[in-house]
Amino acid sequence: MSSKTTREKILEAAKELFAEKGFDKASIEQIAKRAGVSKTLVFWYFKNKEGLIEEVTKEVAPSRIIQKCKEGNLKGEELLDCIIENYYAFFSDERNKKLAIHLLDLSLTNPQFKEVYEKYCEEELSEIAKRLFCKDEVTRKDLATVKMIHGTLMCNAIHSEDKEVIKDLLHSMLKDMIGC
Repeated sequence: MSSKTTREKILEAAKELFAEKGFDKASIEQIAKRAGVSKTLVFWYFKNKEGLIEEVTKEVAPSRIIQKCKEGNLKGEELLDCIIENYYAFFSDERNKKLAIHLLDLSLTNPQFKEVYEKYCEEELSEIAKRLFCKDEVTRKDLATVKMIHGTLMCNAIHSEDKEVIKDLLHSMLKDMIGC
């Protein structure tokens, strides 16, 4: 068995168990058992449980959801549409829904993950606001608006609300703010 395959099996088992039980209740022993490896091997690839959680959360972090939109150098309505599509695509997977909710919970209780989430809410969303509203500098209102978009999309995509309704609503609400 190659190292990459073993690492991937551990990550897959961790995602499954973290989604089922949450980050706190899933144990390294359970993850190792589900992956079909020893606990020692889990620690070989990930120094500790926090390292494993960190790796899993990279895949479900909000910044990951919008990464393709950022890489596409989109602006204005095209950027908004891309973000909407990516949120809905990401949250169409049940495991992603559960992991994202557990990550949000973790960001409220764990200082390390709180910092990661706060960084996203300030830095990443500020960058999105600049591109969405075609501005070099964003105001507090711009940032609050983009945070509202994030919350709206997260809540509605997780609960499988009609994407087109949400898309129309956001476009209607933001039509006077999107200036490019």
